[in-house]
Amino acid sequence: MKKLKKIVTLLTLAAVCLTAPAFSKITAKAAEPNTYVLNFSTSKGEWRFKPASSWSEEVQDRELYYMMQEIKDGDYIVVQNDVDCNPLNLNVPVRLGNLTIKNSVKTPVITAKGYDNVYVLDGTTAAINGDVSHAYVYGGARVNFNNNVDTLEMYGYGSEYNNLHAYITVVGTVNHLSAKDGQTMETYYDYYNFAANKLFTEDGALRTDAQYYSKTAPAAATEAAQPAAAAQPAATAQPAASSSAYDDVPKTGESALSIYLMIAAVFCVVSGYALRKKNA
Repeated sequence: MKKLKKIVTLLTLAAVCLTAPAFSKITAKAAEPNTYVLNFSTSKGEWRFKPASSWSEEVQDRELYYMMQEIKDGDYIVVQNDVDCNPLNLNVPVRLGNLTIKNSVKTPVITAKGYDNVYVLDGTTAAINGDVSHAYVYGGARVNFNNNVDTLEMYGYGSEYNNLHAYITVVGTVNHLSAKDGQTMETYYDYYNFAANKLFTEDGALRTDAQYYSKTAPAAATEAAQPAAAAQPAATAQPAASSSAYDDVPKTGESALSIYLMIAAVFCVVSGYALRKKNA
């Protein structure tokens, strides 16, 4: 009898040990992105940052050195400045989740290992180094993309009709260009496969020769196309760089968990049945 009880105890402990790793795996999640806002400090004569989505006196500013020590893949940067300053030349050793340019003085030059999303807001200028998955350019923004852009969207800004006024140059290739009026959401451009160093817009007008792009989507893209998300009106189209939405990492322990639980259940049922039979 005692020997049987010891066996039951050992089997139960084994089941617990097997299921514990599985439970720990299902809690794995991707680290949330941090947001850093950059601004030129006239009192210190240099660019500074704050761990926030917008420049606020409630948060203490710090040297950019400290941001460079802690920044990681997927983090967000907002460049927000409206005072006379030294030009910002920032080189971050990561791929950024979001880069938002609100800078209205001088032209910041930003270099990264890549970008998920780049937002260049109306009235701003910027030079972007690194491949971009999705770029959004608003109103009369002026921007140079010095590498490839997968999808480039232009949105008008203002109340007048045909309010596209952006100046855009792309040194690399562009897979898809879309341009819409900020008020009516009327589509002006919906073109594909721009050759390298050929996409150029002037005051919102496309200046690329027709031989360097296609007016129809590639066949594979057409067959696999998904319904496009509705664009927001211009008044709300400017995205908030502080968005904290972030997908969870696919859970790697879920399939193993069910197996471990099944084994544990079998151990417990068989052991309990044997114990009851012994006592009968």
